[in-house]
Amino acid sequence: QHYFIQSNLRMLAARSQQVAGLSTLPAILHRIVGRFRVDEEYKSHVNLELEDKYEVPLSKMLQRNNLTELEMKGAKEGLISQQYKEHLPYNGAPVAEAVGVRLSNGVSTVAVDSSSPIVHLGVYLGVGKRQETRDTAGILNVIKNAWLGSTTRRTYIGGHREPIQCGANVDFNLGREMISITASCPRDKADLVLDHITQNIICPEFFNHELMPAKASAAAQGAAGLSDPATLLMDEAHRLAYRGTGLGRSLFYNKANCGTITRDTVLDFVAANFKDSNNISVVGVGMDSETMSELADEYLWSLEGGSASSTPSTWTGMRDSHIEAGGADTRALYVCEGAPAGSRDQLVMDLLRSMLGGGPAAVHRGSNHGKLISSAAPYTSHPFSVDTVSLSYSDSGMWGLSVTAHGDEIGDVLKSSIGVVRGLQDSTDEEIQAAKNKLKLSVIAERESRAGIMANTATESIFSNGPVSTTQICDTIDSITSEEVVNMAKKINSSAPVLVSYGNGEHMPLQREL
Repeated sequence: QHYFIQSNLRMLAARSQQVAGLSTLPAILHRIVGRFRVDEEYKSHVNLELEDKYEVPLSKMLQRNNLTELEMKGAKEGLISQQYKEHLPYNGAPVAEAVGVRLSNGVSTVAVDSSSPIVHLGVYLGVGKRQETRDTAGILNVIKNAWLGSTTRRTYIGGHREPIQCGANVDFNLGREMISITASCPRDKADLVLDHITQNIICPEFFNHELMPAKASAAAQGAAGLSDPATLLMDEAHRLAYRGTGLGRSLFYNKANCGTITRDTVLDFVAANFKDSNNISVVGVGMDSETMSELADEYLWSLEGGSASSTPSTWTGMRDSHIEAGGADTRALYVCEGAPAGSRDQLVMDLLRSMLGGGPAAVHRGSNHGKLISSAAPYTSHPFSVDTVSLSYSDSGMWGLSVTAHGDEIGDVLKSSIGVVRGLQDSTDEEIQAAKNKLKLSVIAERESRAGIMANTATESIFSNGPVSTTQICDTIDSITSEEVVNMAKKINSSAPVLVSYGNGEHMPLQREL
């Protein structure tokens, strides 16, 4: 309505023969807006003298720059505000290809110039909980909370204050075999922010008085994380599957090592695991490749290629565990050994997951449920859920089922779901093709997002020969044969599983009974 009123006023002001007819405007507005009475006097919001005095073309009024003070005043008084439009990426989706470069010292960089005013930076290290030992368990959780602290170049206050002054959001994510330090900031602050998030790699201090609050924060985060049954089950499944070493290390802080984690211990751990340049990747979304490589070389030039090795993780299987908790429901994880990240077997296992009904591209109307839900529904009278689990690491993986059901029905739901997995050996070509299309959608959607691009390109740069394009992955999915799918299904059904459960354990079956 406001726009329509303005348009009418401009039209009446432009036509001198109608200026005298302004008194008829209330009747027009009453018919259009319904807020004015016919006999109400309407006060003009247009300065007609300025309209006549300043003849500024409309196209020039809408410009952002190159306006004289007189023209700007005329535009303001004439009810025309300055406007402009710029290209902004939708949902952070980049509009350019990823360009990967390996520097002379071994550090890899990946840049995606998305023409965004915000730059998203990420420093990824091929180090994780699997590098910890029994004596150093939890040390990375302490390092996480002490990051951006004192270095040989900056004080504790400066390390925290300057990124905030730049308007940056810095996040430290800790995984079982990778650390990511990510930040989002304005484009003109990218060099300063990248300098800050790499300082603790190059010249750390980690004073004891800074480690004390970091330990307290790590303990609080661990208590909060393990209060979630799903997180607790996943942590327990890794511990059983890998006998508590390597990938079997807990993701959370071990309070028992509070006294052994000191400044000297932390500095020794950082020197042994953070200095291998071949194990570091710097990713920038919103920056061109040349600028990204120059910044990475400027701040990480002192690193040298090393031979940092991780603790090998061997799948054991044939183990089960139950954690008793209140309530009538039971959660369970039934998993077997998966495939390494980036391998062809991983895509085959993801294809099996799509065939079972896990992942996106589901029909949410009617009765078109996945195989897992349809097979378990006849055995239940209470709410339940069945989904697939798929995790991949550099040398191993985890694949299986996640089930939640009433304690009296958990056994039936588990048995029916495992029966569906066994039935994958008899999959038809039509089912395999539908699963391929679903998996390709999942891959494209993941790599379309900013977070997906950063995480995947960094992982491929560290553990593989370099970033892999979405087209290459989709072509590999199309080349998977029915024989490969059947063989993988047989391998899963004959592997040694791990079963962990949480909640009501009265009717929870044992692993050997399944």
